[in-house]
Amino acid sequence: MTRKGRVTLLVLAVVFLLSAGVATAEKDAKSEPYTLSVLTEKIDKLEKKEVTLAGTIVGVCKSGCKMWIADGEYKKGDPFALVRAKDDAFKFDKDATGKEVILYGYAVAKYMDYCSESGEEQEGAMDKCETPVDAKKTKEKEETKEAAAKEKKKEVTFFATKVEYRDKKTTPND
Repeated sequence: MTRKGRVTLLVLAVVFLLSAGVATAEKDAKSEPYTLSVLTEKIDKLEKKEVTLAGTIVGVCKSGCKMWIADGEYKKGDPFALVRAKDDAFKFDKDATGKEVILYGYAVAKYMDYCSESGEEQEGAMDKCETPVDAKKTKEKEETKEAAAKEKKKEVTFFATKVEYRDKKTTPND
């Protein structure tokens, strides 16, 4: 083999190995499940992107068309997410309350419209509401608007494309 052939072969091998590493890193990011609290925190970057979510089922509707999940045991006031089957493609197990679940799909943030007279939740309504700020301080005004927008995120709705039910993890007795 000529020197030129060896160099070409070496370059191709390096390109192949680098591309395999990138594909593996992307796959790991998709396959590693987020907790609800992390997903909610990063919803601006993850909204409408394919993600994996892990949680505990805290309730399922009687028909199995939707369920609610939380991180671990739910206590009043804890964050939770509404989960629906994307395109109503399947029903959830109606007897799954208390089980752990791994969900594959897409998350969408919902917002609370504090300006509406009824206080109804409306998706994307946060842009309609002006936050009261000191008009003299433009920079503070922008920071306040951003903080108010983050506070208005009321909940996350998750559209599942696949569901894996798991029995509740138990800790071994010492």
